[in-house]
Amino acid sequence: MRDWDDHRLILTLHRCGTLRATGDALDVTHTTVARRLAALEAREPTPVFIRQDRAYRATDYGLERVALAERMEEIDLAAMRVQRSSNNGLAGPLSLSVPQAVFQFLLLKDIGAFAGAHPDIDLTVVGTDRLADLDRGEADVVIRGHANPPEHLVGREICKVGVRNYAHREYLDRTTPDARKWISASDNAVWIKDTPYPHQPVGLVIHDIQSRFLALAAGQGLSRAACFMADPHPDLEPLDDTPPTPLYGLWVLTHPDLRASPKVKALMKAMGDALARQRSMIEG
Repeated sequence: MRDWDDHRLILTLHRCGTLRATGDALDVTHTTVARRLAALEAREPTPVFIRQDRAYRATDYGLERVALAERMEEIDLAAMRVQRSSNNGLAGPLSLSVPQAVFQFLLLKDIGAFAGAHPDIDLTVVGTDRLADLDRGEADVVIRGHANPPEHLVGREICKVGVRNYAHREYLDRTTPDARKWISASDNAVWIKDTPYPHQPVGLVIHDIQSRFLALAAGQGLSRAACFMADPHPDLEPLDDTPPTPLYGLWVLTHPDLRASPKVKALMKAMGDALARQRSMIEG
């Protein structure tokens, strides 16, 4: 079996477990996956998968094929990175993954300035709080708040992101202290015990940072927020005089295979310098 498509099918079905999920991952229908799997199995000397209920599990022979497919995938991804880094000029496609809050509050103008200064670079910006997988080519450069980014990535930590506890002044005016409630990413946030209102409950659970901040700014409760988001807001105020807490580092990173690319280096320097200029606001 020398066809990479067959190996990709084996690897994806092993990871996803079902025909439908595999089809979604490969951007084909589950009937196409079933047909390709039947053809693959017909060419093999022994079964690659066995079906258990609606899921598929690799046989011992199948696991050997999965291991080979993983090695082929690594080579394929490495070749892709080499191809992407081979352009020595400031031109061509370039992708940046950045948290939505960092994009909106810190880098919106600077990203636009970079694009304007390099008209031959086709810059794609993906706003997401998920760490893009640089090994798989999901981005060329990532900006991410992280305590310990993957060690094999290269780049620099710009500064620490400071956080404090805030509330809208109108919320404080209209809500008695014993009626105040927290906005948090979970209903059992351990950091609440170290705040001025350690015994007040969580009244609103919001998982993503942007929506949580919007609720805070709308006066829907108390919340912990990044200083760079809350301090510029005219109606938000810290709950006490406690200094900001450095929560995690703000990093600009790329894959080692891409570090020599001029356009990658230019983007990393531009974004790193832009964040460094705002260090005091980021740290609080």
